[in-house]
Amino acid sequence: MTQKKMKSVRGTLANRQAATPKAAMMKISNSNTTKGNQISDSKKFNLSRCQQKKKKKSIANTTRISDIKKFDVSRCQQQKKKNKKSVHTCQEKGVAEMDIVSHSQGSIFSQQDLMWEILSRLPVRSLLRFKCVAKSWDITSDPYFQMKHQRHHANSTKFLLVHCNLNRDDNFYSTSSLSSPDDVQKLDDLPPKSHILFGSCHGLFLIRVASQLLLWNPSTRESILLPPPEFGILNSYFALGYDQTTNDYVVLTIHDDMKLTPVDPHCGILALKSASWRKVCIKTPELFCPCRDSFGTCMVFVHGAFHWLPCDFLVVSLSISNQTLIEIPFPDQMCNRRPPNLGIKQCSLSVLEGMLCVSSSWRRIGGVDTTFMLWAMKDYGIKESWIQLFKINFTGLDSAKSIYRFSDGDVLFDVYTSDEGGVCRSLRTSKGPIQLWFDWFHSFFYELTTFTESLISPKSLF
Repeated sequence: MTQKKMKSVRGTLANRQAATPKAAMMKISNSNTTKGNQISDSKKFNLSRCQQKKKKKSIANTTRISDIKKFDVSRCQQQKKKNKKSVHTCQEKGVAEMDIVSHSQGSIFSQQDLMWEILSRLPVRSLLRFKCVAKSWDITSDPYFQMKHQRHHANSTKFLLVHCNLNRDDNFYSTSSLSSPDDVQKLDDLPPKSHILFGSCHGLFLIRVASQLLLWNPSTRESILLPPPEFGILNSYFALGYDQTTNDYVVLTIHDDMKLTPVDPHCGILALKSASWRKVCIKTPELFCPCRDSFGTCMVFVHGAFHWLPCDFLVVSLSISNQTLIEIPFPDQMCNRRPPNLGIKQCSLSVLEGMLCVSSSWRRIGGVDTTFMLWAMKDYGIKESWIQLFKINFTGLDSAKSIYRFSDGDVLFDVYTSDEGGVCRSLRTSKGPIQLWFDWFHSFFYELTTFTESLISPKSLF
């Protein structure tokens, strides 16, 4: 029994020992399974949280990008409104402008835009020198840059002086000041012959040289030969203008042959783009007889129309776009309220600061005292808008012509005066004669006019 009990006890112990590892393994396995499930749940939780963060971040980025786009669109719209307002303002000031095509994208200036903005403020003389610096600086022929330069220099007036020497050859000079020789340039690109200036437009001059007609830019020293009208150049009056509707320069001529009767004038128009003359139908011939003043001026161009004086107390306007003829009466004070014992001596037309101006000289009958009056049409086409700029009493004045208006409101005049010693020509303001850097104004053979610098090439227009 004892041995049997011993065997039974040993078997029980062996069974217990064998069962213990299995239970332990099962316990460990169950523990690992629980931990695995916990890790899996943790990973799922972390993954879900990351996805939520990414989703929130994506929504935030989308909202931010949307806000940025809205801001950029708003800023571009504001910039477009400013550009439209700027162009509209320039048009209201009477600046003849082409449609502005922006070279920049959006509202951010590129390096080229910045360079053009700086270069457009420089004088033509400097720009022509800079053409040799780099190819990117040779931009003087670009239409957009030309327009930009013209807008910046619209109020920078220069003087063109023409002096005839003893050999009857004309010398041309340009300067910014009549009192200082520091900025004087001699222009020697034209042939050394006698010249007649017929006015300027946008820095371009119409000049007659002998029997030829030239279009000349004194700033770039370029010129082209224009075709003559069928009735010739001699005994003809010319004027240069700009047609904003066609973006073209136009030449007007009125032929006044002394052999013809006063009621048989000829009139023609040359549009440079077409390069050919065409006749203008004349329904009122008596109005197509311009009166040349003492200074050789016959016609002026302003507000899109040519103007001349066919007779006393009347200005004739010919529209450049539709050839409509309009009569503009003088101010009533010049016509109906003539001072007693005074007879009209001389009338002339001019343009000051974009205003059509007319001047008259009244000399007392049998005396030497003259009353000079200068009137300007403040609102073009409205008779009641004539305003008197000056009324000056001269001694021995024969005639006077206004040339330029200074910033203080005073006006530069070219005057003829006569006394016992003969006739004299001089420059003066309403305050008296002015001091000049040149000493040849005692001669009759000179001409003085104003212009603005321009990069427009005459060769590109014809």
